[in-house]
Amino acid sequence: MYKKIFLATLMLLLILSIPICAMASPKPIEIYINGEKVESDVAPIIVNDRTLAPVRVISENLGAEVYWDNDNRLVQVETPSKTIILKIDDTRALVDGQEVVLEVPAKIVNDRTMVPLRFLGETLGAEVSWDNDLRRVIINRSGSKVVDLAYETIDGKPTVIIKGDSLLEYTTVEIEDDNKLVIDIKSHLDTLKNALYAYDNYLSKAVAGEIFTDPPTTRVVLELGPRVSYRTYSSADKKSIFISFENTVEELSFESQRHELLARIKTTNGTTGDYFFLSNPDRLVLDISETLLAEIDIPEVPVNDFVKAVRLGQFTDDMVRVVFDLKNDINYQVFQEDNVFSIIFSQVRTVEDIDIVSERNISFVEISASDEIGYELKADKNKKQIKIVMPGVAIGDRLVSRDVIRVSDGIIDYIELVKVKAAKNYNLEIVINLHSFTSYEMLSSPPSSNIKLALHSSPLINKLVVIDPGHGGSDPGAVVGNVNEKDLNLDVALRLKYLLEANGVRVVMTREDDTFVNLYARAGIANEVDADLFISIHHNTATSSASGTETLYYPDPEKKLFAQALQDAVVRQTGFPSRGIVERPGIVVTRETKMPSALVEVGFMSNKNELAIMMTDEFKNQVAQGLLQGIVDYLSGMTN
Repeated sequence: MYKKIFLATLMLLLILSIPICAMASPKPIEIYINGEKVESDVAPIIVNDRTLAPVRVISENLGAEVYWDNDNRLVQVETPSKTIILKIDDTRALVDGQEVVLEVPAKIVNDRTMVPLRFLGETLGAEVSWDNDLRRVIINRSGSKVVDLAYETIDGKPTVIIKGDSLLEYTTVEIEDDNKLVIDIKSHLDTLKNALYAYDNYLSKAVAGEIFTDPPTTRVVLELGPRVSYRTYSSADKKSIFISFENTVEELSFESQRHELLARIKTTNGTTGDYFFLSNPDRLVLDISETLLAEIDIPEVPVNDFVKAVRLGQFTDDMVRVVFDLKNDINYQVFQEDNVFSIIFSQVRTVEDIDIVSERNISFVEISASDEIGYELKADKNKKQIKIVMPGVAIGDRLVSRDVIRVSDGIIDYIELVKVKAAKNYNLEIVINLHSFTSYEMLSSPPSSNIKLALHSSPLINKLVVIDPGHGGSDPGAVVGNVNEKDLNLDVALRLKYLLEANGVRVVMTREDDTFVNLYARAGIANEVDADLFISIHHNTATSSASGTETLYYPDPEKKLFAQALQDAVVRQTGFPSRGIVERPGIVVTRETKMPSALVEVGFMSNKNELAIMMTDEFKNQVAQGLLQGIVDYLSGMTN
């Protein structure tokens, strides 16, 4: 009997000694969003009875974007209408700038940022529930929302954008008013901006309102201009609706003037056109690109000596062709100003004389014609030329034997008269070749029989500028991903060098490749060559939200003026926010240089949107153009 008791006791002790974890482990927590299971490489965890889940997995499945600030250990979740900021191990969070206290802070688990799931889901407009039996978090969206209205230019076309936080389903509503477009969207309206006001040729205003709650329906009413053509389409992710306005021919008119006939063709927006002559029979053809032909009244051609008739048609899907049937041996001139094409039919006109008057730092060019003529001025900085194009104009008897007019006044080297004769049309180009590219001012406006142009001597002539691309070699400067500041600095610097040299400036670089140059050596180069100006080019870094251009200078009146000129010109050219000029006595390259000098911080590499822009060739060229203009403004005394 005692033996049986001993054995039973022993078995009980063995059972109790088995580790609890070896018995039944808890089922992993599952996450379902709108009925679909969401997979994650890191499973949700429970901390103080609160479920934490990977922020990126939850946010992106709810239509939000996630940004990580490693320096400050911040995670930012954004939708078009909501911004949430959480700090690791901090119970304080910001929702649209308002502080919220959490029961459990965000944490780092297995290199993943884990955030309170219920807080995140409900803040993003979802319903969150917990199934204890299934150990399952259930998240359901309460339906899509219209979160913003915008009016932007996309692919050259004015476009209304209706933005949602998720997929937007829509239909257009047929109404009798041709000047209104009504769109119904199966969604709630959740935006502070429910109206747009444009008052241009396409759109007067667009107003959004929620007309039903069950089912939710948001109606957007667009008040359009007359005869506006448009198309509607959705973005690739179906979260945005686009209403894109097409350019149309709105009006054709004729006006009889003294010894000529004027035809005007008006489109809703500016576009490009190409014209040419056809014979047998004689016709002038004008092709207007990216344009549709609206239902317009075509007027009768008034009695004249130049045009028999006019025809319009949709030549291709996006091109309108206008054909003028011509009389006799006539001349024509085609001009465009914004959204209006003007065609002048007349007898052949001539340039009778060209007079040049040279004064101190200014050359005046005066061109006399037999009658009022149209003209277009084209400037080419690289070729150091200013070209006056005169369609439908010939050379008069006094100038017919002169192809070149020598000047050599220090501003103008010589003037060429380039004669072009096309079928039924005479063309003249007066090409002013400059000693260096200079500023100019038209003192007349077309059409005119007396064309006047003033040319100013360039302040850049014989100037020596030292360009300093910051960092280099073993010193990369700021580093973001695989982008090094030293490379951006050098790229912009080389583009500026090209522009300056094209305008007659002598340029010395502190480095022209990926080499390291000591700060004192950089200043020493400028001092040794006795430079007129010194520019150091850099790109900034700080927080992810920091933005804009700033220019640093050593406390000196001339250096301050130079810094201001560069700052203003670069901001004008690029459109970046201006952080102004900043006095920095400790910067070696501006402190040790004897000439006016400045250090330009183009923008912030730490701002991902700004960095993406700064890496484009277009932006780099804009910065270089801005720096060039800043130099010109400073040398011309055009500083604030």
